[in-house]
Amino acid sequence: MNTENNLSILPTLEGSSAWLDRTGMAASWLCAIHCLALPYAVSILPLVGLSFLLSETTERAFIGVSLLIAGLSLMPAYFRQHGNIRPLLIFTSGIGLIVVSHLLFDESILFKAIFLLIGGAFITTAHFVNRRLCRDCHSCRSLTE
Repeated sequence: MNTENNLSILPTLEGSSAWLDRTGMAASWLCAIHCLALPYAVSILPLVGLSFLLSETTERAFIGVSLLIAGLSLMPAYFRQHGNIRPLLIFTSGIGLIVVSHLLFDESILFKAIFLLIGGAFITTAHFVNRRLCRDCHSCRSLTE
């Protein structure tokens, strides 16, 4: 069975991969900043009409957007371009730390902040490593030329 034909069902996002990686980096840091600033902004946000930022739904949306961007960026790059699993492992570690921070450290702001920052850094690093691997991959360049 030809693996090249099996991979043709994946979306071709080579041209948008760099944009997705940059967006993923920005989204992960925006999520971390949101989570870190939230305890200090609790009293101010309702006064300026931004109380929706306090909801658990907003936090889940940040995590969901991060997963979506990673799926659109990291998966096609792994399967269709460089084939290096490192970005996926780094991303999985980062999202895991963020999930653990929400599950275990609701009462401890310090530990939650530490896990969120490290998780956000891992996700950013995953997109950075993915971008570098795509840039340096010789077969990737032949796909986009």
